Amino acid sequence: MNVYVYPADQTGCGYYRLIWPAQALKQAGVNITIVTKTDEVNQFQARMHGDRISDVIIPEDADVMVFQRPMHKVLAQAISVIREKKNVAVVVDVDDDLTAIDPQHPAFALMHPRRGVDHSWQNVRVACDSATMVTVSTPALLDVYARKARGQVLFNYVPRYFTEHPHVNSPFVGWGGAVFSHPDDLQAMGPAISRIIREFGTFRLVGPGDGLDKALGATVAEKVDVVGKVEFLDWYRGIGDNLGIGVAPTADTRFNAAKSWLKPLEYAAVGVVPVSSPRAEYARLQREYGIGYLAKSPKEWFRHVKELITHEGLRQELSGSWRAIVVEHLTIEDNAGFWFDAWTEALRIQRE
Repeated sequence: MNVYVYPADQTGCGYYRLIWPAQALKQAGVNITIVTKTDEVNQFQARMHGDRISDVIIPEDADVMVFQRPMHKVLAQAISVIREKKNVAVVVDVDDDLTAIDPQHPAFALMHPRRGVDHSWQNVRVACDSATMVTVSTPALLDVYARKARGQVLFNYVPRYFTEHPHVNSPFVGWGGAVFSHPDDLQAMGPAISRIIREFGTFRLVGPGDGLDKALGATVAEKVDVVGKVEFLDWYRGIGDNLGIGVAPTADTRFNAAKSWLKPLEYAAVGVVPVSSPRAEYARLQREYGIGYLAKSPKEWFRHVKELITHEGLRQELSGSWRAIVVEHLTIEDNAGFWFDAWTEALRIQRE
């Protein structure tokens, strides 16, 4: 089986969903080609007749092609051609409910069907309807994208080397992320952040400070210790080196209801103790693996954080034990077989 994977980017989604699983499988002997935007030889190409696709140019030995959130209308239309003319299985992977993206998010204007003609979240749904199989990161996303195609959940995992990064047990509490792409999430903690700063001196933001004033108010924002932007491939170091306690607040929205457990999982992998909002997948991580505290109100946020700041032994114990659970159960290297099984099943469906 020859598999060609086409990550949508070379940041978080591209690495977690396709690049890292594909690399793990490639090391295990699977014939996989990771096609980045600079790979001109293996790029998908469409031959057009007017505004319709007449043919596609794809790698001749391809059995399975995996596309990530295909937003362009040409690629969405091409999937049925690839399947019918080339008899190649097409898998579409989606990691977020793009139909519910926050209007304040920078990508909203690009993705909205009424604003972007060539790129839109509607094209992603068209692509999913035409695919041999749809893979997603949470069960909630199956209801959005696996309406007609076979759907399978591939939960997010982390590379094993995250768990090997040295971590010093510290009482520093904070959040790793970008406010401009998560405009309503920090507000889920309510006044807990200002109370943490008032009683313990600091709250740390691992990421850019853009939008912090709007999210927390100028008085609180100016007291936040802003680390600044961290490049994606250094992300695990950024949170591991700067935090001892990591918060994962998320607003109670349809978009966040379908989000994966990745944020608290990243924290736990590098030895940071996570406290999270009670969203479905954060609760799943706690329920199935025992990882993380859940906070439903500002009082609960403060109570959990205070306990972890003031009890060094507890913080150290949870850091070690939750990290060990990640090592044992939640690394990409140990779970990449789920991707292989999904792609193998897609090929079987296509050929039958």
